[in-house]
Amino acid sequence: MSLVTAGSFNPAFHFLGLIQKAIADGVSRHCVHVGGPDIYIVPKEQLYYCADPSIDALQGLCLAAPFDVRVELVPDWQPNKPKDLKAGRMLISYKKMAEQPTLIAKPLAALLWYAAYVASNGRLLQGQSAQTSVRLRSSPNFSYCFHNGHDIVLAAFMLEHSAELTAVAEKTGVPLPQVYDFFNASVVLGLVEAEPSLNFDPANYLLSVIDMAKADGQVRRCALAGVAPLYIVPSEGCFYSEADVAGIAKYCTAPFSDMEVGPLDETEQEEVVQVGRMVVRRKTSAAALPKVPPRPLSGLLFRAALYASQGRLMTGYALDTPVRLKDWPDKAMLKESAAIKEERYFFPISAYMTSNTATLADIAAALHLSLPEVINFHNACVIAGLL
Repeated sequence: MSLVTAGSFNPAFHFLGLIQKAIADGVSRHCVHVGGPDIYIVPKEQLYYCADPSIDALQGLCLAAPFDVRVELVPDWQPNKPKDLKAGRMLISYKKMAEQPTLIAKPLAALLWYAAYVASNGRLLQGQSAQTSVRLRSSPNFSYCFHNGHDIVLAAFMLEHSAELTAVAEKTGVPLPQVYDFFNASVVLGLVEAEPSLNFDPANYLLSVIDMAKADGQVRRCALAGVAPLYIVPSEGCFYSEADVAGIAKYCTAPFSDMEVGPLDETEQEEVVQVGRMVVRRKTSAAALPKVPPRPLSGLLFRAALYASQGRLMTGYALDTPVRLKDWPDKAMLKESAAIKEERYFFPISAYMTSNTATLADIAAALHLSLPEVINFHNACVIAGLL
């Protein structure tokens, strides 16, 4: 078995970090690296555009340091959009087909996977441990994800077994550096499920979107297949959505990579349209929030931690450490919880934890609750600043 390249893999030092930043802020980017094709990252569409059909053409870009890549923010960019030429008071659209090669749209997930896979170079992703038991919650889509023969072997094994990465290498016969490359790319796409233990990372879920919105003050629109959009409005301390309780729970448990997230454009926009024989610009109406009552963002923050925890304790906390609540959770949220069967235990556990200092296991035993329920509630209280 070959030796692992020294050091850990930090996405911030590679093109992968630029992709992740684009996904986080929802702004399209035009990226250029010497010797490679131009590439456009369009997070709102979950697509990237490139004239070269082979992803191998992007290897140099994915291996390059961020400062070696020229990056231009292009918020209003559209693929293969005709250029505008102003002649007097008229606006004429034209396109130089010979000078503009057609851009091909491909899944952004394919670029994320390839950027992580190539740049890992046998190094384990920063923050991960080779001694943590992991398994795949779903297989990479090999119809568009770059792969070698051993990756199919790894996917098959890790879908069926939970094991440490060193054990995965031993059982499959795949060298550990190649296991790391596959594992890192799977983590980036949110395909890896760690063994339920002290391994809940809020950054992988809706909590990270809420934190970003509160940090920059921008409205965030979240979309998830089969569920009404969710709008986070930090300036008002609330969120809007036509989704029901079950729909909100889906947003809370979904990995960040499964959601389409972007800032809501509340400004007036312009579009080019043809009126008779003339081509003119006209203003379009701004994006609007759904016409439903606002709901407290504090309640969403609490539930985002509660449902995403899935029985996993947050890093930095221990099951045998006694804890106590400083105060009850938000009263408006508790009013809603009274009508939700899965959340009615909030009342006895809040009463007990504000009156007693005890370990999580002791709390579960005293209230006849499951330990995962207590862990989930504990994590939510940590995020809400109640411990």
